Amino acid sequence: MLIHDFLTAAARRSPDKLAAVFNREQATFALIRTQSLKVAARLKRLGIGPGSRVAVLYDNSLAALAYYWGVLQSGAATADVSTTAGQAAIEAVLEELRPDALAVQPQLLRRMVAEGWRGCPKVLLSTTEASDTIAPLLAAGTSFHALEEILEAELEADRLPRPDPSSVAMIIYTSGTTGRPKGVMLSHANLLFNVTAFNERIGLTSEDSLLLVAPLNYIHGRIQLLTHTMLGATIFFSSGFRFPQEVVLELDKYAPTVFSGVPFHFSTLLANSKLKTTPLPRLRNIMITGGALPPQRLRELQDTVPNAAIHVNYGLTESSPRLTYHGPSHEVFARPTSCGRALPGVTIEILDADGQPLPPGIVGEVVASGPGIMQGYVSGDERTSGRIDAQGRLRTGDLGHLDAEGYLYLSGRSSEMIKSAGERIFPREIEEVLQAHPSVGEAAVFGVPDPVLGERIVACVVPAPGHAPSAPVLKTHCLKSLSYVRTPKEIYVVQDLPKTVSGKTIRDALRAKVLSSLGDAPRTQVASASHVVQQANNP
Repeated sequence: MLIHDFLTAAARRSPDKLAAVFNREQATFALIRTQSLKVAARLKRLGIGPGSRVAVLYDNSLAALAYYWGVLQSGAATADVSTTAGQAAIEAVLEELRPDALAVQPQLLRRMVAEGWRGCPKVLLSTTEASDTIAPLLAAGTSFHALEEILEAELEADRLPRPDPSSVAMIIYTSGTTGRPKGVMLSHANLLFNVTAFNERIGLTSEDSLLLVAPLNYIHGRIQLLTHTMLGATIFFSSGFRFPQEVVLELDKYAPTVFSGVPFHFSTLLANSKLKTTPLPRLRNIMITGGALPPQRLRELQDTVPNAAIHVNYGLTESSPRLTYHGPSHEVFARPTSCGRALPGVTIEILDADGQPLPPGIVGEVVASGPGIMQGYVSGDERTSGRIDAQGRLRTGDLGHLDAEGYLYLSGRSSEMIKSAGERIFPREIEEVLQAHPSVGEAAVFGVPDPVLGERIVACVVPAPGHAPSAPVLKTHCLKSLSYVRTPKEIYVVQDLPKTVSGKTIRDALRAKVLSSLGDAPRTQVASASHVVQQANNP
């Protein structure tokens, strides 16, 4: 079985049932399948099929679904790239990926052309809205195919190739241990295992429906799409999380039975919306992923939506993504700091620094094995980087312990990774942007605890000679290349950065000094006792 068989089965069972509802458009399972088969027919005529890669740079939309399912129907692999990444980051990903085609939304295509796009694939897919911006690309030999023209001209493809289930179906770009985006290759078999194993635990059916706030280019969004298509259930696509109260209004309007999010989503809704005063009688299941929600927030959430069962899971993009399940509510509240037990078929081990298994209760690195573990990275360095060990196990980089009954408790991370608002962020990405500004000589970025974000991104910058960095200017500079989540929330000007003998910045020491300075000092003034000489932002 292949993952796009979910769509075929749903369209045959319930052709007229709504599969996807957006703010201004909606589509049935039959319509999405028809559109995807026409996209697949065009790709086949272009010589794109098994062994090919098609990058997808689209926000949540009906066009994004047509292209995603169409690529899979053709036998090729999709490659998701974040639409919020800067031009340089997108170009770097495409250079590594070398896709045979690129599906890109018009707004992003215009920006990339205007900024002098290098390395455009020879096949470009978008909509007619983008046709007025592509002259330079056409002149360079790129062929352009608009979705509207494809849907009008192509017949539904039949006799499409069927790749082996062990072949790569999806590539999701996420941060790697070096700070560069890593292309995680997941097979049809990886994903089929994960969605079926997880749903055996949570027990959703075709009668369920979901409000999705995550972008489809995140593994969170993709796995929810696959799960609910497998079930033949409707997905309501949120207009976004920029305004939390809008999400509450959507929950009230669409009345979904399922809502899934990361701790940031739930903390923000509880603190900055009218969730507590909005009855949601149809909401029966709440799924928390991407990190731990503090026990007091868990209780607050349950009291706010008392009819909904709370479910918790833990995993990584590299594990397709779920490794554990914890729920429903009575199980969660019996062990509120746990992320549950391994899914059927998954093995969780805790290893010491020498790779030896540790007994229950002892903290070590969380290591996982099972049918959902990725095929590898596009870069091919999953073994040399230590992410996949000699036994084929995933070294998560997370620290934790198991109790005597096999429940996993996470206690931290062994890497420098920052987890903010549900995103995994590495300092180097932000440091490179800061250091590109002429007023900055050096920069160091790290996370500090935050009750809403999980971790708040903080930057310390050393002035370039003759310059005086300004936080508002630097934040504006960052927003040109980084998403809002990745932009530092606080920026401090420091005299120097603590370094090792080999010249590496000691982030832990810098973090401790910043936190110590903030401990007793007003937020508008930082004590100078620990290298921090000026707070360069307006709190």
